[in-house]
Amino acid sequence: MQISELVAVKRLHLRFLTGAEHQHRTVRWAYTTDLLEPARYLRGGEFVLTGMMWRTRPEDSETFVASVVSAGAVAIGAGTALGEIPPDLPAACQKHDIPLIEVPSETSFGAVTEEVLRSLTQRRFTTIAETRDRHRRLMAEVAAGADFPSAFADAATHASMRAWVISSTGRHVAATTQPLPEHDREWIAARALTWSAFPHTTRLPVEGGRVLTVVPVQAKDSHPLSNWLLVCAGDHQVWGDEEHEAVAELVSVSVLARSRVEERALTDARHLEGLPRLLAAQRFDEVTALMDGTGVATGTENAGHVVVSAVMMPEPRVPDLARRVLTELVADWPGAVVTGENDTLAVVPVEGGDSRARERAEEIRSELVHRARVLEGGLLDYRLAIGLSSAAHGVPELRGAAVEARHARRLAELRGGRSRVIAGAEIDSHELLLASVPEEVQTSYRERLLGPLVAYDRDHRSELVTTLERFLEHSGSWQRCAAAMHVHVNTLRYRIGRVEELTGRDMSSLEHRVDLFLALKLRD
Repeated sequence: MQISELVAVKRLHLRFLTGAEHQHRTVRWAYTTDLLEPARYLRGGEFVLTGMMWRTRPEDSETFVASVVSAGAVAIGAGTALGEIPPDLPAACQKHDIPLIEVPSETSFGAVTEEVLRSLTQRRFTTIAETRDRHRRLMAEVAAGADFPSAFADAATHASMRAWVISSTGRHVAATTQPLPEHDREWIAARALTWSAFPHTTRLPVEGGRVLTVVPVQAKDSHPLSNWLLVCAGDHQVWGDEEHEAVAELVSVSVLARSRVEERALTDARHLEGLPRLLAAQRFDEVTALMDGTGVATGTENAGHVVVSAVMMPEPRVPDLARRVLTELVADWPGAVVTGENDTLAVVPVEGGDSRARERAEEIRSELVHRARVLEGGLLDYRLAIGLSSAAHGVPELRGAAVEARHARRLAELRGGRSRVIAGAEIDSHELLLASVPEEVQTSYRERLLGPLVAYDRDHRSELVTTLERFLEHSGSWQRCAAAMHVHVNTLRYRIGRVEELTGRDMSSLEHRVDLFLALKLRD
């Protein structure tokens, strides 16, 4: 309530002695004290009531008023039950620009406090009712398809909160004002994957970086690798009830919006479930009809698309996780759609002729690498392997693009790292061949050729596998290989001899060298 509203209550008989120009200040509490310096007991916004028992000399008025003002109180109420108000108290209040209100002897401090509490309680109930009505309307609007970024901005602004919604890859989703800078979003998203408890308070890693509270937006069956995050300015540990309620409202609205996005993505994925099968069977008319049904323009033969294939390894415990992660990775690329869980592919439209399509395909690869790295903090139990094709023009070329993307993904599986992105254009001839070979055949081939060497190295603490790698790197040159390994040529000849004995291969034969080279590639 405002000071003017309190003074206007006739039964209290209050009147301004000084500071009537500040009558519109808001009273958040009433506090009675006779301490000379009560600042440590005040939180700000109080109407401080005092019987002036603290005053033993005129200078005490200055001490008392200075203490009250330093704590953020909005007004002082001085009681006259023990005598008139001395002139030094109004003078101190004028000096510190705080209203002084006379509380006559017939009015108890308890009556003033009750009026403040009654008004605050009434306003609190009114505010709660209004907030609930507004929240219901907002939820209904978002459920009906209202623009989420606009709805979020309105809700956060109404609650006087500075807030943002970002994705698990640091993608901007919604904000009250301007989006957070990209490097801040990605920094928050990457670290949120490592935090075990929420809400979590953090500070941006720059000098004077702002303090932020991060809360996950967890829709049904969601996973941290594909979640949204609500980021709010400030530390939740010092928030009051109003701030916590406002954040709870923003979270619920964001969860509803996130659920709607996931439902649409799942619907599209189910609709496209048969796409890989139709492409393999070269039933291109049906492919065109299927893609048109999801809003992906196939258009003329010059319409370009890049196909992306993704897999989580080992098989994730969470159903459909690869599709969810891939959907998030391509979420802000116009027209991109993702197939169902049996063969997780994304089809991403690219514009322009051959030259521009190639450039866009390279841009997509770079962006996928960047976004996948943001997720690596949450890949402790998994690896993420992604392959993408060159740009395909026209529906018939999509079949080859899908095959290329799968081969590239298979090669990404073979290479190390928590996340790996391989483009079809990067695949060397032998790598493409290896990527297309079934895993059980690869394992058998590798173990048959290299198993004896690995066992010998383990039992004798030797370096036959390393020596073989270096020998092939130097194209079978005894002198250059020995020099690079800092060993005598005779030592190198002895080791290669042992390799030949254990593997049954002749290192003077190009065919046998190729066999061992491919086995080493599979081991890598």
